[in-house]
Amino acid sequence: MSPKDRQTYDRPFRELVDLCGRLPLALTVVARLLENGARPLRTISALVREMRGERAKLDALDLPEDVLSVRAALNCSVRVLGEEARLLLWQLALHPGPTASWEAVMDLGRAAGEGARTDRALAELVAANLVELQGDRYGLHDLVRAFARHDVRPGPDGVRGDIERATVRQVLEHQLHNVRACDQVLDHERTLPIGEPDGVTVIDPVEPGQAMTYLDEEYDAVQRGIRLAVDRSIERYAWLLPMALGTYQWRRHRLDDALKNLRYAVDAAESVAAPVDCAMVHRMLAGTQWRLGRYDAAVGNLRVAVRLSTEDRSEEGRLSLARSLHRLGITLRKQEDWTGAEEALCQALELCRTVSDPVGEAAALNALGALHHDRGDHEQALRRCADALVAVERTVERSGLADVLFTLAKVHLSRSERAEAVALYRKACDIYREQGNWPYEVKARRLFADVLVSAGETGAAVRELEKVIVLREQMGGEGVREIRELLEGLR
Repeated sequence: MSPKDRQTYDRPFRELVDLCGRLPLALTVVARLLENGARPLRTISALVREMRGERAKLDALDLPEDVLSVRAALNCSVRVLGEEARLLLWQLALHPGPTASWEAVMDLGRAAGEGARTDRALAELVAANLVELQGDRYGLHDLVRAFARHDVRPGPDGVRGDIERATVRQVLEHQLHNVRACDQVLDHERTLPIGEPDGVTVIDPVEPGQAMTYLDEEYDAVQRGIRLAVDRSIERYAWLLPMALGTYQWRRHRLDDALKNLRYAVDAAESVAAPVDCAMVHRMLAGTQWRLGRYDAAVGNLRVAVRLSTEDRSEEGRLSLARSLHRLGITLRKQEDWTGAEEALCQALELCRTVSDPVGEAAALNALGALHHDRGDHEQALRRCADALVAVERTVERSGLADVLFTLAKVHLSRSERAEAVALYRKACDIYREQGNWPYEVKARRLFADVLVSAGETGAAVRELEKVIVLREQMGGEGVREIRELLEGLR
């Protein structure tokens, strides 16, 4: 084969191997197809396209005349399983994957009814090499998943639909309550109408690090769960799961995923949620647009949130209006609409005081302080931030405290009070790290490093910038080259 031909077939070959999941039997079938001329080399790309469908993949890997068939091999393994193990295999194929925790698998058994011996069924599947143990998580090979979904019967045809609906509900309910348990640690203020857990195991994270670590492990499965809910038009999960996951996505800089999820959430919430809940979804969507620098789009969502909030004249509606106006104010500030920003923030501040919301009060005061700082009115900025600090210290809201400290640091720096700025930046950075808020920690440490350089503390500045590099690499690598060049100039 010429080098040119090798390049032509290289990518399709690699994709073919991936579609086979590197399973030896599947690769043997493909090799036999190509070896005996049943498929000319030039048709490899067509074979790849054929195998992208689950059923087509199994059909392509079936050579009964050569006694080579992935479907037949899997059927032999499944035929000897007990009834509960066969049902669990089918349920795991319905699970969006790619893997599931022990607790999630055990909760699947509850969908089958009381008395299910799910732990024994799982052990049987692992022993039969039908379920793969990956660390402390369980997953199915893609070909096993395809076979189980289409060729395994979980029970009589008449009850299959009921079992399927119960299984999907169990998967999504498990995800929703566990993601929400983490979200409550990350954002104490958000209230979601989820209800109490019903037949699912729920973790109890006590600090942000535990919550973020859990969501790091579950992220891919939850993302697929959202897609499952959207594809099946199950509105409860199509809007509540994206909302519960949003803060984590902001802190891990997974903004494109958040944007896509929250657009689904807006559509689903408009069908089933109350106006104040729809307003909350629009605020979350606006917060994502804001972090992407799309301020015009964010303002549009926030004006919808303001309108929806005014439809509810209860205290809950006033609180929703306050939060919507606060976020509108900070977005208008980004657009340098100082007058509009101050008007929205002052309204938000008044409402927060009316409904006794010290967290919202602190956030509005801090935003006003930042606005005055932008205008060069450092004395007024300092007063507003000092009031914000008093308000936030009456709460347990650590993220809000870090935001106030960060703004105060900038104000003190503008007043040439470098020592105060250094101390405040250091505290803000520590809290952002504690909260797992990578983007805000990067921003704070980057500015802190500049202050340290100006103070002649080059070594400390280098250490801060090294932390910035690690965080930016974890967020995809954007801006790393710039920081490396800066470090080279300091060393």
